[in-house]
Amino acid sequence: MKAVTYAVLLLAMVGFAFGVYRIAGMLKSDGSHVQKPTSTYAQALPGKMFVAQGGAIYRFQNGTFTQLTEDAGWTQPSSSPDGTQLVAVQRHLNYSDVYLLTASGRVVQQLTHLQSSSVEGNHWAFLPRFSADGTRIFFAYDDKAPGTYEVDLTILSVPAGGSGRDLVWTVPNQYTGGDTDPVPLRDGGLVYTKYSIDDQSAVHSQVWLTTRPGAPGTPLTKPEEDCAQPALSPDGTSIAMVCRHGQLQSTELVLATFDAVNGTIGPEAVLMQGQLSASPTFSPDGQTIAFLAPVQQGGTFQLWTVPADTSPSPSAARPITQNVGLDATAAPVWDKR
Repeated sequence: MKAVTYAVLLLAMVGFAFGVYRIAGMLKSDGSHVQKPTSTYAQALPGKMFVAQGGAIYRFQNGTFTQLTEDAGWTQPSSSPDGTQLVAVQRHLNYSDVYLLTASGRVVQQLTHLQSSSVEGNHWAFLPRFSADGTRIFFAYDDKAPGTYEVDLTILSVPAGGSGRDLVWTVPNQYTGGDTDPVPLRDGGLVYTKYSIDDQSAVHSQVWLTTRPGAPGTPLTKPEEDCAQPALSPDGTSIAMVCRHGQLQSTELVLATFDAVNGTIGPEAVLMQGQLSASPTFSPDGQTIAFLAPVQQGGTFQLWTVPADTSPSPSAARPITQNVGLDATAAPVWDKR
């Protein structure tokens, strides 16, 4: 009986790992039901944003969208600290790579080369982010053994176009899907999402903090909160997250204070609930949070904003777009320049 139970548990773990391998495509909107961003207008926001839809990266500025790349698998852009460059993922059928781009979308350098001569040897890279000083690129990488479905993402950092060695930052829990959503800190540490499986075979996500490559790290949230997709305010004192809190059909966008020195967060304030919120990011002044969520239940993902207020009004969140289905795994990049 114990052997049967163990076998069932192992299959469940492997199945979940395979599912996480495809997670970047699960929330991606169906472009056949939405308008191209360049054919729409939206309420203007301060500064400019970069978003992704249908394999292309767009700049949103003064209420209009400008397409920066071809429709060629581009997604998950992130801006350099000085705003002059982007780092982004280009997805292919069975692998992806990280590229350095100009702020206008021109390719500068391919940072990873994850295509293999055999499909089994291909790898994936997701969610790239610049370090606070702009010298390194962090991303989640599937360091799987060839020919297996054990896809436990780990977070690496590589030099941003210069010389230096690659660093392995996290050690994932086996058969969980691993570690994702890297957020480098100004002091050199890292906030990220870690997945685990409890004794009842339930999968949980937690926001973690680590201070150096390879260190064990410490959890900032509890397993039962199921929090993920952390974003930090520009001054580093607030953290926004997407948490399930036991819900299966919706998530909550929450805000809390953050103390990187002591590795703690304050009480959570719910900014948005009853929707499938995803991918938060702060405005350059830290006063507003942009995120992605459907306007109608079951709809495609639109751009929203909400004040970064720990005592929010129930109606404070508002949609900025209505008919552009954005890539929900690509957090908006909000730049003041």
